[in-house]
Amino acid sequence: MKKNLSLTLCLLALFLLTAVIAGCGPAKESSAPADKEASAPSSDKSSGSEPVLKDLLGKGKAVNEMSFDCETQVGEQKMLVKTWIKGKKVRSEMESPEAGGKIINIIDSAAGVVYVYQPEQKVATKMDISLAQQDGSSSPQEDLEAMNPDKMKYLGKDTIDGKKCLVYEITEDNIGSSKVWLWEENGIPLRMEATADGEKMVIEYRNIKVGGIPDSMFELPKGTQIMEFNMPTMPTP
Repeated sequence: MKKNLSLTLCLLALFLLTAVIAGCGPAKESSAPADKEASAPSSDKSSGSEPVLKDLLGKGKAVNEMSFDCETQVGEQKMLVKTWIKGKKVRSEMESPEAGGKIINIIDSAAGVVYVYQPEQKVATKMDISLAQQDGSSSPQEDLEAMNPDKMKYLGKDTIDGKKCLVYEITEDNIGSSKVWLWEENGIPLRMEATADGEKMVIEYRNIKVGGIPDSMFELPKGTQIMEFNMPTMPTP
């Protein structure tokens, strides 16, 4: 059991770095530059006084109930995570043969708890959310919160899996640049690309559904054995 717990916690750390986001539509391979259109507003301004980009980011941030598949590829390595988000609750699933099958995370931010559930063993590890927090995003909305419109350059329009997108380059000091494809309909990012240490990372969101998620998605099955995980107390010097 200790071996399973250790492995589960390692997977949780990796899982929370990519889950998604927040959760978020799908992207067929679309690494080619977006087609720029002469009619597209180069200044990214609407006919009114508010920037198109600001409105688009606002739409995405307003989505608080959705499900999606997120595929992250770093170099030749790929990982697929299925995610459901409803308000302050997040459920993420991934296949992990090393851990004996599927791993399910249920995060309840309002209650401040995280459950790491192994359905094959019918065992869940419960921990305080502060022990599970990692640097990185947990939903597309957090990705959007981190985007500064003043550092985003409009590149043009593109279509991913039949969904019309606006493509932007994001430039951050001391980090470099990345690209994001924002779904015109609701501002949700469908694809993100970045290069770090010479290695390309691509995040794609597929099978996006907005709304209609039952509360039961964030509940553990009856009969689940729950183990409490507490950080060991370090001895006083």
